Amino acid sequence: MIRTLAFGVVVLVSTIFFSLVSIVAGLLKAKKGAHDWVHRNWSRGVLRAAGVTVEVTGLEHVQADGAQIFVSNHQSMFDIWAMFATLPVSLRFIAKKELSRIPVFAHAMRHAGHVFIDRTDRAQAAEAMRRAGQRMQAEGLSLGLFPEGTRSRDGSLGAFKKGSFALAIETRTTLVPIVVDGGAEIMPDGFRLRPRPLLMYCGAPIDLSGLDAGDRDDLLARSRAEIGEMLEEARRVRPLRAESSPAV
Repeated sequence: MIRTLAFGVVVLVSTIFFSLVSIVAGLLKAKKGAHDWVHRNWSRGVLRAAGVTVEVTGLEHVQADGAQIFVSNHQSMFDIWAMFATLPVSLRFIAKKELSRIPVFAHAMRHAGHVFIDRTDRAQAAEAMRRAGQRMQAEGLSLGLFPEGTRSRDGSLGAFKKGSFALAIETRTTLVPIVVDGGAEIMPDGFRLRPRPLLMYCGAPIDLSGLDAGDRDDLLARSRAEIGEMLEEARRVRPLRAESSPAV
Protein backbone atom coordinates (compact mmCIF):
# COMPACT_ATOMS: atom_id res chain seq x y z
CA MET A 1 0.00 0.00 0.00
CA ILE A 2 2.86 2.40 0.78
CA ARG A 3 4.33 1.90 -2.67
CA THR A 4 0.92 2.43 -4.25
CA LEU A 5 0.54 5.75 -2.41
CA ALA A 6 4.08 6.79 -3.32
CA PHE A 7 3.39 5.94 -6.95
CA GLY A 8 0.27 8.10 -6.93
CA VAL A 9 2.26 11.04 -5.59
CA VAL A 10 4.93 10.60 -8.26
CA VAL A 11 2.30 10.47 -11.01
CA LEU A 12 0.60 13.62 -9.75
CA VAL A 13 3.75 15.69 -9.18
CA SER A 14 5.55 14.59 -12.33
CA THR A 15 2.46 15.10 -14.50
CA ILE A 16 2.04 18.66 -13.24
CA PHE A 17 5.74 19.43 -13.64
CA PHE A 18 6.14 18.00 -17.14
CA SER A 19 2.81 19.48 -18.24
CA LEU A 20 4.04 22.94 -17.27
CA VAL A 21 7.28 22.34 -19.17
CA SER A 22 5.30 21.32 -22.26
CA ILE A 23 3.03 24.36 -22.00
CA VAL A 24 6.03 26.69 -21.78
CA ALA A 25 7.64 24.90 -24.75
CA GLY A 26 4.44 25.38 -26.70
CA LEU A 27 4.17 29.08 -25.86
CA LEU A 28 7.79 29.55 -26.93
CA LYS A 29 7.10 27.68 -30.19
CA ALA A 30 9.79 25.16 -29.32
CA LYS A 31 10.59 22.37 -31.75
CA LYS A 32 8.87 19.01 -31.43
CA GLY A 33 11.95 17.56 -29.72
CA ALA A 34 11.13 19.54 -26.58
CA HIS A 35 7.79 17.76 -26.28
CA ASP A 36 9.46 14.43 -27.06
CA TRP A 37 11.81 15.04 -24.13
CA VAL A 38 8.82 15.72 -21.88
CA HIS A 39 6.96 12.58 -22.98
CA ARG A 40 10.00 10.33 -22.64
CA ASN A 41 11.20 11.54 -19.25
CA TRP A 42 7.71 11.75 -17.75
CA SER A 43 7.00 8.19 -18.81
CA ARG A 44 10.32 6.74 -17.72
CA GLY A 45 9.97 8.34 -14.30
CA VAL A 46 6.44 7.01 -13.82
CA LEU A 47 7.44 3.49 -14.90
CA ARG A 48 10.42 3.56 -12.56
CA ALA A 49 8.24 4.67 -9.66
CA ALA A 50 5.84 1.80 -10.37
CA GLY A 51 8.66 -0.74 -10.50
CA VAL A 52 7.64 -1.61 -14.06
CA THR A 53 10.19 -2.57 -16.71
CA VAL A 54 9.53 -2.69 -20.45
CA GLU A 55 11.06 -5.46 -22.55
CA VAL A 56 10.91 -4.49 -26.23
CA THR A 57 11.20 -6.74 -29.27
CA GLY A 58 11.21 -5.51 -32.86
CA LEU A 59 12.52 -1.95 -32.56
CA GLU A 60 14.32 -2.53 -35.85
CA HIS A 61 10.87 -2.15 -37.47
CA VAL A 62 10.59 1.44 -36.21
CA GLN A 63 12.07 4.29 -38.23
CA ALA A 64 13.67 6.91 -36.04
CA ASP A 65 12.99 9.58 -38.68
CA GLY A 66 9.76 10.24 -40.50
CA ALA A 67 6.09 9.81 -39.74
CA GLN A 68 4.53 6.45 -38.96
CA ILE A 69 1.23 5.14 -37.66
CA PHE A 70 1.42 2.88 -34.61
CA VAL A 71 -1.66 0.72 -34.05
CA SER A 72 -1.71 -1.01 -30.67
CA ASN A 73 -3.87 -3.01 -28.33
CA HIS A 74 -4.85 -1.13 -25.18
CA GLN A 75 -4.89 -2.49 -21.63
CA SER A 76 -4.01 0.49 -19.43
CA MET A 77 -2.29 3.86 -19.20
CA PHE A 78 0.95 1.89 -18.87
CA ASP A 79 0.72 1.13 -22.61
CA ILE A 80 1.12 4.83 -23.37
CA TRP A 81 3.99 5.28 -20.94
CA ALA A 82 5.73 2.20 -22.40
CA MET A 83 5.43 3.56 -25.95
CA PHE A 84 6.61 7.04 -25.00
CA ALA A 85 9.54 5.61 -23.04
CA THR A 86 10.84 3.25 -25.71
CA LEU A 87 9.87 4.31 -29.25
CA PRO A 88 12.54 6.57 -30.79
CA VAL A 89 10.01 8.79 -32.59
CA SER A 90 8.02 11.99 -32.12
CA LEU A 91 4.88 10.22 -30.93
CA ARG A 92 1.46 11.79 -30.45
CA PHE A 93 -1.89 10.22 -29.61
CA ILE A 94 -5.55 10.69 -30.39
CA ALA A 95 -7.14 10.88 -26.95
CA LYS A 96 -10.68 10.65 -25.63
CA LYS A 97 -12.35 13.99 -24.93
CA GLU A 98 -12.65 13.25 -21.20
CA LEU A 99 -8.92 14.00 -20.87
CA SER A 100 -9.52 17.48 -22.27
CA ARG A 101 -11.20 18.43 -18.98
CA ILE A 102 -8.09 17.90 -16.85
CA PRO A 103 -6.59 21.28 -15.92
CA VAL A 104 -2.98 21.93 -17.02
CA PHE A 105 -2.59 18.42 -18.44
CA ALA A 106 -5.05 19.06 -21.27
CA HIS A 107 -3.31 22.32 -22.21
CA ALA A 108 0.02 20.50 -22.30
CA MET A 109 -1.42 17.84 -24.59
CA ARG A 110 -2.75 20.44 -27.01
CA HIS A 111 0.57 22.29 -27.12
CA ALA A 112 2.39 19.03 -27.79
CA GLY A 113 0.11 18.13 -30.70
CA HIS A 114 -2.20 15.48 -29.26
CA VAL A 115 -5.79 15.53 -30.51
CA PHE A 116 -9.00 14.97 -28.54
CA ILE A 117 -12.01 13.21 -30.04
CA ASP A 118 -15.58 12.74 -28.93
CA ARG A 119 -16.30 9.06 -29.54
CA THR A 120 -20.04 9.70 -29.35
CA ASP A 121 -19.92 12.22 -32.21
CA ARG A 122 -18.81 10.44 -35.37
CA ALA A 123 -18.55 13.60 -37.47
CA GLN A 124 -16.42 15.41 -34.88
CA ALA A 125 -14.25 12.33 -34.36
CA ALA A 126 -13.66 11.96 -38.10
CA GLU A 127 -12.74 15.64 -38.46
CA ALA A 128 -10.39 15.50 -35.46
CA MET A 129 -8.66 12.45 -36.89
CA ARG A 130 -8.23 14.19 -40.24
CA ARG A 131 -6.64 17.16 -38.50
CA ALA A 132 -4.32 14.81 -36.65
CA GLY A 133 -3.27 13.22 -39.93
CA GLN A 134 -2.59 16.60 -41.52
CA ARG A 135 -0.50 17.78 -38.57
CA MET A 136 1.34 14.46 -38.53
CA GLN A 137 2.41 14.86 -42.14
CA ALA A 138 3.20 18.57 -41.86
CA GLU A 139 5.40 18.23 -38.76
CA GLY A 140 6.85 14.75 -39.21
CA LEU A 141 5.03 13.33 -36.21
CA SER A 142 4.15 9.70 -35.63
CA LEU A 143 0.66 8.88 -34.46
CA GLY A 144 -0.42 6.28 -31.91
CA LEU A 145 -3.88 4.76 -32.32
CA PHE A 146 -5.85 2.33 -30.16
CA PRO A 147 -8.42 0.86 -32.57
CA GLU A 148 -10.27 -0.98 -29.79
CA GLY A 149 -11.50 2.46 -28.73
CA THR A 150 -11.20 1.73 -25.02
CA ARG A 151 -9.12 -0.26 -22.56
CA SER A 152 -9.44 -4.01 -22.27
CA ARG A 153 -9.84 -4.59 -18.55
CA ASP A 154 -9.06 -8.32 -18.75
CA GLY A 155 -6.25 -8.01 -21.30
CA SER A 156 -8.14 -9.72 -24.12
CA LEU A 157 -8.13 -8.21 -27.61
CA GLY A 158 -11.38 -6.46 -28.43
CA ALA A 159 -13.04 -5.59 -31.72
CA PHE A 160 -11.32 -2.93 -33.83
CA LYS A 161 -13.05 0.21 -35.04
CA LYS A 162 -12.68 1.26 -38.68
CA GLY A 163 -11.83 4.93 -38.19
CA SER A 164 -8.21 4.28 -37.24
CA PHE A 165 -7.57 2.44 -40.48
CA ALA A 166 -9.33 4.99 -42.66
CA LEU A 167 -7.02 7.63 -41.16
CA ALA A 168 -3.96 5.40 -41.58
CA ILE A 169 -4.65 4.92 -45.29
CA GLU A 170 -5.11 8.68 -45.78
CA THR A 171 -1.60 9.32 -44.43
CA ARG A 172 0.06 7.26 -47.20
CA THR A 173 2.82 6.29 -44.80
CA THR A 174 3.55 3.04 -42.94
CA LEU A 175 1.61 1.28 -40.21
CA VAL A 176 3.46 -0.54 -37.43
CA PRO A 177 1.34 -3.02 -35.40
CA ILE A 178 2.26 -3.05 -31.72
CA VAL A 179 1.40 -5.15 -28.70
CA VAL A 180 1.96 -4.09 -25.10
CA ASP A 181 1.04 -6.87 -22.69
CA GLY A 182 0.83 -6.87 -18.91
CA GLY A 183 -0.70 -3.47 -18.22
CA ALA A 184 -4.10 -4.87 -17.24
CA GLU A 185 -2.45 -6.70 -14.33
CA ILE A 186 -0.49 -3.80 -12.83
CA MET A 187 -3.45 -2.03 -11.22
CA PRO A 188 -6.34 -4.42 -11.90
CA ASP A 189 -8.72 -2.80 -9.41
CA GLY A 190 -7.49 0.74 -10.03
CA PHE A 191 -6.07 1.09 -6.51
CA ARG A 192 -3.44 -1.52 -5.65
CA LEU A 193 -0.12 -1.51 -7.49
CA ARG A 194 1.11 -4.91 -8.64
CA PRO A 195 4.44 -4.36 -10.45
CA ARG A 196 4.80 -6.50 -13.58
CA PRO A 197 7.20 -6.37 -16.51
CA LEU A 198 5.57 -5.22 -19.72
CA LEU A 199 6.33 -7.02 -22.95
CA MET A 200 6.19 -4.85 -26.04
CA TYR A 201 6.31 -6.24 -29.57
CA CYS A 202 6.75 -4.08 -32.69
CA GLY A 203 5.64 -5.90 -35.81
CA ALA A 204 6.85 -5.53 -39.38
CA PRO A 205 5.64 -2.27 -40.96
CA ILE A 206 2.83 -2.32 -43.50
CA ASP A 207 3.28 0.03 -46.46
CA LEU A 208 0.12 2.06 -46.95
CA SER A 209 1.17 4.02 -50.03
CA GLY A 210 -0.69 1.80 -52.49
CA LEU A 211 -3.92 1.48 -50.52
CA ASP A 212 -7.17 3.37 -50.89
CA ALA A 213 -10.41 3.67 -48.91
CA GLY A 214 -11.68 0.36 -50.29
CA ASP A 215 -8.79 -1.45 -48.56
CA ARG A 216 -9.79 -0.27 -45.10
CA ASP A 217 -11.49 -3.49 -43.96
CA ASP A 218 -8.67 -5.66 -45.25
CA LEU A 219 -6.11 -3.50 -43.44
CA LEU A 220 -8.17 -3.74 -40.25
CA ALA A 221 -8.37 -7.53 -40.49
CA ARG A 222 -4.66 -7.88 -41.26
CA SER A 223 -3.61 -5.57 -38.42
CA ARG A 224 -5.86 -7.27 -35.89
CA ALA A 225 -4.62 -10.71 -36.91
CA GLU A 226 -0.98 -9.66 -36.53
CA ILE A 227 -1.61 -7.96 -33.18
CA GLY A 228 -3.50 -11.05 -32.02
CA GLU A 229 -0.57 -13.29 -32.96
CA MET A 230 1.92 -11.05 -31.17
CA LEU A 231 -0.31 -10.96 -28.10
CA GLU A 232 -0.43 -14.76 -28.03
CA GLU A 233 3.36 -14.86 -28.30
CA ALA A 234 3.70 -12.38 -25.44
CA ARG A 235 1.45 -14.55 -23.29
CA ARG A 236 3.67 -17.55 -23.97
CA VAL A 237 6.88 -15.86 -22.90
CA ARG A 238 5.89 -13.28 -20.29
CA PRO A 239 7.48 -14.55 -17.06
CA LEU A 240 5.10 -13.10 -14.49
CA ARG A 241 1.33 -13.52 -14.31
CA ALA A 242 -1.10 -11.53 -12.20
CA GLU A 243 -1.54 -14.29 -9.63
CA SER A 244 2.18 -14.85 -9.10
CA SER A 245 2.90 -11.72 -7.06
CA PRO A 246 1.16 -10.19 -4.04
CA ALA A 247 -0.17 -6.66 -4.05
CA VAL A 248 2.24 -3.97 -2.92
